[in-house]
Amino acid sequence: MFIYIYRKLKIIGYSVVLIAIARVPLALAAGPPQDVNPTVWCEKNADECTEWCVQHTEADICQEPECD
Repeated sequence: MFIYIYRKLKIIGYSVVLIAIARVPLALAAGPPQDVNPTVWCEKNADECTEWCVQHTEADICQEPECD
């Protein structure tokens, strides 16, 4: 009985950890690389630009209407 419960808790624990790890990259956008023009990067990567601008509202590229 205890072994059965322990196995289920172990599976649930691993599932929670895997879900947490899988969701972290969605929250962290890398932003424009140092050697690339931010405007060009935002035009080519609209989704990443929007995610990055949510966290970096003070950045010049995030003030541009195209990045909204």
